Parts: sequence; structure tokens; C-alpha cells
Amino acid sequence: MKINILYSIVLAAILQGFWLSFFILFTKKFNTKAAKFLGLLILAVTLTQLQYFLGEIGIISWRQFNAIHLPYEFLQAPFLYFFVSFYLYPNKIVRNIEKALFIPAAFFLMLTLLYKIIAFTTIENWKDQPVLKALANINVYYGEVVNLLLLFIVVAASLYKLFTQDRNTKTYNTKIISAELVWLKILLLVILIVILSYSYYVFQFFIDANASYFLVDITVSILIYALGYIGIQKMNIIKERENIRMFNRSHQQLYSVVEDSKNENISKIVEIVINKQRFLDPNFSSDTLADELQLSKSHLSRIFNNEMNVSFTDYINTLRVEEAKKHLQTPEFSNYTLVAIGLEAGFNSKTTFNTTFKKITGQTPSQFKKTVSN
Repeated sequence: MKINILYSIVLAAILQGFWLSFFILFTKKFNTKAAKFLGLLILAVTLTQLQYFLGEIGIISWRQFNAIHLPYEFLQAPFLYFFVSFYLYPNKIVRNIEKALFIPAAFFLMLTLLYKIIAFTTIENWKDQPVLKALANINVYYGEVVNLLLLFIVVAASLYKLFTQDRNTKTYNTKIISAELVWLKILLLVILIVILSYSYYVFQFFIDANASYFLVDITVSILIYALGYIGIQKMNIIKERENIRMFNRSHQQLYSVVEDSKNENISKIVEIVINKQRFLDPNFSSDTLADELQLSKSHLSRIFNNEMNVSFTDYINTLRVEEAKKHLQTPEFSNYTLVAIGLEAGFNSKTTFNTTFKKITGQTPSQFKKTVSN
């Protein structure tokens, strides 16, 4: 049995993978379809790594490996695809063509089971059986190519979905919480690069059957585990935002206007920004407001600066800070992340939330939270 630092790292990663997948799959907080597919993806990666790890370090023989081996690797691509799909569109309906992603897994499972039946019913010279050699070649050589192509297609399609989603979600909707996508784009791009490098090792394997691409497998696994850890954090934020929004709807209140104005444009501004809660839209800008009021941007700027004695930016940020303060003082949200509270108040990032909040109140959100909780 071979043990070194590299294998120790792999073993630790496998144990982490099992813990992470079970945590996601059996924690009530992560009861969304996206979370379930993420948990299944990590489990499929972990089981794949475990099988090859046991054979690589010599714990099990070649025949024992064939006895326990199942083609879990073919589940990685469909699980990744459905995780991204449900992360972007939680209520999506799965089409039959999408279910076809599981066909390679079913096909190679049948080949694997057939191999086992023939191998373990053949007592002598089982390795020399022509049928077994053919099945082994299909599984090992062509299976790797099919899985590689499937992963490449799924990651490319997922990236296309992500960039398309970005273009189509510029309009704010109080009933829809847009998922944060930058982290997922970066991670999938890195996975795509690794898959392309992985193809080199696969073709090397055609030339030299003893070639090893264990390091690439480890890299892919680490990236998938990173996807898991970051993914559960992001999904937790989405869940908290959903709860905040549901709480706001059940405790709906009318936003108070500072004073009645005889200026029709100011009344319209109040109606759009406050009563329609457009200040909660992180993409809401003076250009957007000017278009809705059918005013020029310079005219709108004069209304804010000369008649309301405040800039558009300060006006919007003050409303957002007040909204955040309301959430920070609500006992039901005492254990919620500041990121979720800031995003639901209309800020587009934690950094912007902290900076703006301190500028207006003189305290950071965490300092304010400690003050009101004491």
C-alpha cells in the first residue's frame, strides 16, 4: 500500500466530500432543488475519487476494483447542469431533452454490470476473455472521452445560461430574487480550463495506458468542493433574502413621505421611489427615474438639488440605509448575514453596504447591530 503526502490530501478531500454532500442533502435549510443537485454532484465526485483512490494506493486489487466500481463519473455532468439550472431558475420545468443527459450514465452502468456478470462467472482466465477486453476498452478509453465531452458541453452550456441570465435580469421584481452569479462564472470558467487540460491527459492515455491523470482528477475535485462550499453560502443568503421578503410582505407598511409637496414632479418621485419601493432595486439609477418621469436627466438633477436639497444618490442611499436599519433591529433577523440584509435593502454588494451605511450613520452595520442588541 502506497501512502504519501499527495494521497493524504486526496483522502482528506474524500472525507470532506462525504461530509459536505451529506450536510447539503440532509439539512432542512437546504431543501431546494439546486441544493439537492449540488449535494448529489459532490457525492458523485467523491465516490468516483474514492474508487480510483483505493486502486491507486493498492488497498484493493484489480479484480476487487472491478467488483466495486460503478461509473459515478457520468453523473457529474447532469448533476452540474441541473444545479446551475435550478440555481438560476428555481421553478423551472425539466424538459425531456434535458433528461437525456442521464443516458450516458445509464449506458455505461449497463456495460459495467455486464462486465461484472461475465468476469465473476468466469473462473479461469477471466482477463483474457475477448468480450471482457472489449467491454473494458469501451469503459476505460471511450468512456473517458464521452465523459470529457459531456462535461465540456455542460460547462459551456451553463456558462451560456449564466451570461444570458445576466442580460435578462436587469428589471427588478419584488417576487424574484436574482442569484449572485460572478462567483459561479469564475468557478465554471476555471473548471472549463481544467477540462481542456484534462483532455490532454486522456489522449495521452490512448498512447500510454500507464499514463496517470490523477492530479487533474484531484484538481477537478477541489474545484467541485469549492463549488459546494461557496454554493451553500450563496444559497443560504438567497434563503435569508426570501425570508426577509416574506416577512416584509406579511408586515407590509406604507412608507411615510417627509411632507406633501405641491410640486407634481416631487410627488411623482415619491410615488415611484418610495411607494413603489424602487429604491430596493440595486440597478435603479437617475437615468431610469428620468425615463419614467419623461424628464431630462439635467431637469431631474435640478429638482433633487434645488427643490429637495439632496442629490439623487444620497436620497436613494438614505432610504436603503433606513431599510437596512429596520431589518437589523428585527429580532427575527438577528442571526441573518449582513450580506442578505444589505442586498434586500437595495445595495449591490457587502462592500457598498458597509461603506454607505457608515457614511450615513457613522457606524458599520455590524456596529449598529451590536448597539441595538445591547
